[in-house]
Amino acid sequence: MPRDILPIAAALESLYTSIFNVSDGENDLTEMKMHKLLYFAQKHHYATFGEWLFNNDFEGWVHGPVSRRVRGSFKMLEFYKDELTLEEEYTLREVIHDYGKYTAGYLRNLSHEDTAYKISRLGLRDDENGSDIIKKEDIINDIMINDEQLIDCEVH
Repeated sequence: MPRDILPIAAALESLYTSIFNVSDGENDLTEMKMHKLLYFAQKHHYATFGEWLFNNDFEGWVHGPVSRRVRGSFKMLEFYKDELTLEEEYTLREVIHDYGKYTAGYLRNLSHEDTAYKISRLGLRDDENGSDIIKKEDIINDIMINDEQLIDCEVH
């Protein structure tokens, strides 16, 4: 059952720090990278379990998907720590493993490839601020397109 994004973000931050064994001074988990990892976690969780990881939406900002809720609380995530379900932890670990090694800029560019993000930016210049919600139906369509591409691949 999806819940608020802040305990998920707090868990992602904690797992990221643990997995990459980084201290505060060398941690590259910037706010921009956090938003992108959460966006990919939301997609991954839905694709894997058929339900949303959290019930909050992302907006299509200039540098990719952003959660206003995380934006307003990024410096205080340690206050939102909570137990994860096995499915939630699985999703976060998978996303950290798959995407955590990349820079915030790389993840920004990767998120810009999603049709769901592009739809949220319709009518805006590349450098123009936007606040349209990235619709969950559009995210599902992106997931289904990726699934079809995997099915269409030949195994050699």
